[in-house]
Amino acid sequence: MISVLETAYAPGLVPPDGFNPAGLVTFAALTTAPSFTKTRRSSAQKQGIRYEKAVQAYLSDLYGLDYLPSPWIKFGPGQRYCQPDGLLFQPEAGRITIVEVKYQHTPLAWWQLLQLYAPVVAKLFPKQLWKLDVCEVVKWYDAGTVFPVKPILAAQVHMPIELFKVHIYRP
Repeated sequence: MISVLETAYAPGLVPPDGFNPAGLVTFAALTTAPSFTKTRRSSAQKQGIRYEKAVQAYLSDLYGLDYLPSPWIKFGPGQRYCQPDGLLFQPEAGRITIVEVKYQHTPLAWWQLLQLYAPVVAKLFPKQLWKLDVCEVVKWYDAGTVFPVKPILAAQVHMPIELFKVHIYRP
């Protein structure tokens, strides 16, 4: 079976407006929040932020120190930043799951996880030492959502499946 990370770019797919993929990543480093982070939010964004806080508390309680919520990563060439919603480390398995939290299942999660975060995290944690997988955590999942790949519904975020996983969490 070919992993979703090996087939991350499907020709013909058009990124969402304003989305900037990682491209070639020459370096990556954990960092502190940049000074330009947003502070104004719409009501829908506020609802998503409340849900994300609940998910972060759930994953932190469930996985303890193996879960790193919302790390900032500086990468290049140049100086760019990204912030996956979480990184779940499974040192005994040599695996890192990149987590993206969405209130509702959306194709944007595929773009963020596979075209931005995965190349950056792969540079930060070399593939000789770590296997990467991805998981979108959602409150609402609609199987009819047009999506670049067929996602696998995962009972747990840490399931070692190298396909696009979706975990439904309803606090």
